[in-house]
Amino acid sequence: MASQRPGFPLLLALTLALPVSLAAQEVHQSPRYVIAPEGGSVNIACSSNSSLKGVFLIRDWPTADDAKVIHYSEGKVPTVDELFRMRVNFSGSQQNLTITVHHLQPTDTGIYTCQAVLDDIVSGSGTLVLVTDQLPQGAESHQKDRWRAFSLFVALAVGCFLAGLGLGVVCALRRTQIKKLCSRRNQSTAIVVYEDMSCSRHNTLSVPNHYH
Repeated sequence: MASQRPGFPLLLALTLALPVSLAAQEVHQSPRYVIAPEGGSVNIACSSNSSLKGVFLIRDWPTADDAKVIHYSEGKVPTVDELFRMRVNFSGSQQNLTITVHHLQPTDTGIYTCQAVLDDIVSGSGTLVLVTDQLPQGAESHQKDRWRAFSLFVALAVGCFLAGLGLGVVCALRRTQIKKLCSRRNQSTAIVVYEDMSCSRHNTLSVPNHYH
């Protein structure tokens, strides 16, 4: 039997350990994107299987430089950027952290990325947050009223069109019936006149001639 190469067990051990080592460096982030109204809130979850020294949440778009929104480290007071102060809550452990941003504004739209502080900084996949404008009070009911008025107008227009179409059909049928009736009357009058003329001619021929 051929002898094994001296470095084979070490190479095999490194090969088996490599995926685990890479997996330990992963940071899972969710959701991938979220659409929220102005004044609403969004939850961003950051988790890792390895022991962390801390977690950053950065905003890397649309700003040119990565803006640090928060830094969370267990046993220490979290740091929050001034733009998000009094609007951020934390829940869960450092390895499975959920960051909630409240009172969203349209200017909060951007891509937010979790960064886990290990021996090196490992980034998550990012979350696209899109903040939509909130309709002012009464705007929604106003839109509904306009839609109802438009629907009523369309219904009336369709009703008038159908009524006019039906009236036109009735008039056309009546006109056809009148033409047929007049045609029948004309034919009856012609037959009566022909019969009268035949009788008159017959009577004329039957009168005897007294001069012969």
